Amino acid sequence: MNSTFRFSEAPIELIRAGDNEKHWGPVEKCLGSTASSYQNIFVLDFNNPRGSTDPAYPVIKSMLATSGYLSQFLNFKTYSHDNPRDLKRSNIILQGVARQIIQKTGVRLWWVNIPSSLPTPSVFVGVDVFHAPKVYDPKQNKKVAKGSCAAIIVQVNRGGNQPWSQIELFSQTFAREPGKEYDLGEALKDTVSAALRELNVAPQSCIVWRDGIGDSSLDSDALEEINGIRAGLKEGQPSTSSVNDDVPLSYIVCQKRIDTKILAKGIAGEPDGKYGAPSGTLVEGIQGVQHCTFYINGNAPPYSTPKPVRFIVVHKDQKLEKVPLPELTWELCHDYPNWTGPIKVPSVVQMAHKLAELGGGFADCGKNINASLIAELGG
Repeated sequence: MNSTFRFSEAPIELIRAGDNEKHWGPVEKCLGSTASSYQNIFVLDFNNPRGSTDPAYPVIKSMLATSGYLSQFLNFKTYSHDNPRDLKRSNIILQGVARQIIQKTGVRLWWVNIPSSLPTPSVFVGVDVFHAPKVYDPKQNKKVAKGSCAAIIVQVNRGGNQPWSQIELFSQTFAREPGKEYDLGEALKDTVSAALRELNVAPQSCIVWRDGIGDSSLDSDALEEINGIRAGLKEGQPSTSSVNDDVPLSYIVCQKRIDTKILAKGIAGEPDGKYGAPSGTLVEGIQGVQHCTFYINGNAPPYSTPKPVRFIVVHKDQKLEKVPLPELTWELCHDYPNWTGPIKVPSVVQMAHKLAELGGGFADCGKNINASLIAELGG
């Protein structure tokens, strides 16, 4: 595999740890003495907490992310892999863990068809904000809102005739005030410009999928973020390339919390509406007042009628008019490494969601994650 990371035949260090501070204490001590001896480290943490969740998980994850170390956790409380009652289930879980490890080390797991009309190299950007649940404040004697975490994922598609087997990702998190999910213009500018420099790419197009914006903010907050992305595209151009001041851009809002349902019609022997529409169903006949809109039914469980995702094309530059955004969106719904089929949103959005959720569980809300070193090791 074309990964820039290779595991050694045996672990360079084996850390025996207990619960809570006896878990993160030995990890911190070992990394302090080991890190200077190695340029890249991948930490595999096999834990078996007393409860269903491990209180040490966010502490250790934050510690590793701050240092820029790749890591993968395997919870033996969820399933005892050393003495499996059901070998098939154990294999399914371990295969999923293996996929995550392979993807984190920079290998592309799934191949999708990018529309040929999309100018390449292109960058795909996913944005989401996680709002942590309220926590108890002993001083105020009540639960108070915790800071939110915004996550931005930038993925590069080099294009060309040869398959690009390596994943190139850049991610960044930003601590936000409680409940605040907008005003990400500066954050997007900084992230996009840093990604272009780190990955050394001069993009010819940029497609953004933004989760978490309501209809009332499409003409205000979305516009601010579009301006921030444009500034980042201009500022982050590599010094070795001719500067392109006008990288064509499309900005799409993903809305999952909607009441719309799409039902199947014309199934032989069955009444219309008994079943939900199949996975991949595209509906373009329901349009918004101001912006082009399309719906995609991402997944279709057999015993329920799932809700589709509404995609609102807030902005699309003229140079991208021939790019079929619904087709591109659906292809990227198959590119998420943790799942073997389509998901509801493009992979960059789901990765942003997971990263925001992870960072939101840290004490610093993801403020100190070492984005540059993680991009270097993983890509």
